[in-house]
Amino acid sequence: MVMKAISAPRIFDGDNYHQDAALVWEDERIHAIMPINELPADIERQHYANSLIAPGFIDIQVNGGGDVMFNNDVGPAAIETICAAHRTHGTAYLLPTLISSTPESIAKALVSAEQAVNDKIAGMLGVHIEGPWLNVAKKGAHNAELFYSPSTADLDAFPWPKNAKVLVTAATEKMSLEALNYLQQKDVIISCGHSNATASELTHEKLSKVNGFTHLFNAMSPFEGREPGVVGTALNSDHAWCSIITDGIHVHPQSFLLAHKAKPQGKLLIVTDAMATVGSKTNRFELDGQIIEVIDNMLVNAEGSLAGAHIGMDESVANVIAWGIAEQEALKMASSYPAQAMQIDNLGKLQQGFRAAATVLDDNYRSQAVLVDGQLF
Repeated sequence: MVMKAISAPRIFDGDNYHQDAALVWEDERIHAIMPINELPADIERQHYANSLIAPGFIDIQVNGGGDVMFNNDVGPAAIETICAAHRTHGTAYLLPTLISSTPESIAKALVSAEQAVNDKIAGMLGVHIEGPWLNVAKKGAHNAELFYSPSTADLDAFPWPKNAKVLVTAATEKMSLEALNYLQQKDVIISCGHSNATASELTHEKLSKVNGFTHLFNAMSPFEGREPGVVGTALNSDHAWCSIITDGIHVHPQSFLLAHKAKPQGKLLIVTDAMATVGSKTNRFELDGQIIEVIDNMLVNAEGSLAGAHIGMDESVANVIAWGIAEQEALKMASSYPAQAMQIDNLGKLQQGFRAAATVLDDNYRSQAVLVDGQLF
């Protein structure tokens, strides 16, 4: 049993700040936060000057990274590449996200996610299945030819993981109550997204099965005076979290700030929706036969539609702070709140007994290092 430590002028533990302190861990668990001058002399320590140590960032929507798209390769090497690419932007853990695909590909992704978690690939929490149970009217860059409304028999054919977390984004109006019940019984976390539902279609019974809403404002029916749509329903559903892309392209800063005022604390969380271009050498990739590329810092397909984002978690947090959100709240939106959304009780805070996971940021909120289950990258 060897204790190690990282130290910085400031540590935010998820609740409080500590000055000139060190985060100490043993193996894969946090041991303590203590003043630097109280550390044992023989402990192995890495110090980060002019930096902040925060709970490890968790991104629950990552389509790719390092020139790899999860849709194109669900194997363990691809998952490792994606995780490594996002660690350079402060992400400790993530959910590789499968964009609408065939039942065969979904099954492979579920099996691969379970294996990757069991094999302890650094940063791998589970999998996000985004479609194909979506509404064609809000398809975005998804292939609508793959869309369908699943029966419980369809769902029962999939190899649902036992250890990997599973998040499913679906258009709730395209899902029967029986299908939603089935997913809930499999411990799947259900998020409404790519939905064109009216408020009346989002019934109390269906909303009771919905844990969250995927990339608020994007690919969902808008809020209007006479029709709240999915956006209005999401803002008014206190029990449900909303993920939001904070690149300043997908959502206007004022819309973000309005959502932050509307949602209860802890129910608005940051996602990147990042594609293969994060950590890329080419800034372009192929999805369903389409070439997606970065133009003016936007990821677009041939039709000019937004196709995911070209941003990391550290940049996303920096944007939120620049828009007027308090630093501690922005850090929680990238760590504590995603952990709560994924129903993980030992991540999102720097507390004794929690998994040893942290993100180190400089004064400009650029990632300097990431700690994942006791391994410093």
